[in-house]
Amino acid sequence: MGTNGTGLYADDTACDVRDAYRDALRSGADGEEAEARVLSAFAEELSDPDERAVVLLALADTQSRLGRLTASAREEALALLRSGGDLDRWQEAGPGEVRRRAAVLRRLQVRLEGPQPGPRPIRARRRPPALAALGQVYVYRARSGQPYLLRVVGLGDVGCSTGPVIRFLDHPGPGLPDPADLAEIPERRYHPRWKRTEVVITDDGRVEREHAGLVLVGEHPVAPLTPSPNGRTVSTWAELSTYLETRDDMARTAG
Repeated sequence: MGTNGTGLYADDTACDVRDAYRDALRSGADGEEAEARVLSAFAEELSDPDERAVVLLALADTQSRLGRLTASAREEALALLRSGGDLDRWQEAGPGEVRRRAAVLRRLQVRLEGPQPGPRPIRARRRPPALAALGQVYVYRARSGQPYLLRVVGLGDVGCSTGPVIRFLDHPGPGLPDPADLAEIPERRYHPRWKRTEVVITDDGRVEREHAGLVLVGEHPVAPLTPSPNGRTVSTWAELSTYLETRDDMARTAG
């Protein structure tokens, strides 16, 4: 079951739900948005009857402890608890474990049925200056020497967090443009060899960028982000550099 005890958070999935909800609040989301992010991030677990109970109970408990229990989360969790919770999963563990888990669920039910505390303050997550900023342009120089430019055009959801959204610039190389000319370079459009045009980065940070070979070359203001007609993909900086190498190899093979 991926657990090491009968406690509500002795389950890896429950811990992940708790942390994801807290992280969403720290990133600036309100209670309802944080709940929506969690439900989206754990959609696969919610489709499994056993994991669904774990997710919903952990979400309701976390909301209650932070003074943000929503009516929908409360109703779903109480419906589960009043029908026996997830005790069926514990039958093979023996009657002792079933009794201990039942006690955990009873305490949770009492908490959810009782008066709820007011919202506890959650300190907003500060965006460290090392993270990629709107308008910054980075270069990745492939092994062939060809430079590839990409620009930060916004922020996008990554599960329960956010990451920079980048788009590639259509720069022919082989040299780098003058920083003052960056605003004049158009964005690269969809191409059979270049299917990714907009990517949200999941592991943004100076160290991750440097390890992947990204170097800041300049910045300029960008227009408000509009949806890409080609959709959006998700990547780490390292995965992005690998993708650029494959595009570079294909371009050279094609002549």
